[in-house]
Amino acid sequence: MNEKRKKQMQELKEEFYRYWSEKIGVPEDKLRPWYDQEFDSEPEPDAPFEVPDKMEIFYKYSYGGQSRFFREIMKNKKILGAKCKKCGKVYCPPRHACPRCYAETEWVELSGKGTIVACTVQHFSTSVFIKRVPFIVAYIRLDGTDFLMMAQIELEDVTKAKPGTKVKVVFRDKRHGNINDFYFRVIEE
Repeated sequence: MNEKRKKQMQELKEEFYRYWSEKIGVPEDKLRPWYDQEFDSEPEPDAPFEVPDKMEIFYKYSYGGQSRFFREIMKNKKILGAKCKKCGKVYCPPRHACPRCYAETEWVELSGKGTIVACTVQHFSTSVFIKRVPFIVAYIRLDGTDFLMMAQIELEDVTKAKPGTKVKVVFRDKRHGNINDFYFRVIEE
């Protein structure tokens, strides 16, 4: 590449980054590693030409057979399980059909109390759902169920959460129809 062409490519590159950074809201320094090769060398004429873009999608998501579980949490502050009509196993999170004997299940209301089976303290989070650290992620066996539910426990003193600890559900004041509409607290005895 001669000096004149290098200068043209440098100006074009700077304009490219300015334009795309403003258009999609990504800082120029984040774009450069991905697109510098387009300007720093002469790609084959038929090589793919790639430009940055941003995609936002609005869509409707269905919880399918678990819809009632989330609706009851959001609207009525209730935790439901699913009981197999054939073998009697109770699932929470619920299942539309029993994975053991393939029979249909029926809804059962649960007390919202349970026992920690295993837990860990999280001091960092990348999740948009988790606003407070540290927090506890635990496998909880809800009373009246045969399986474990992974859920969040909120405590001021995270050392109080350990296997065998009794917990109860707490519903958030503002609920939005997702798994973060509730969490658990240790039952103080």
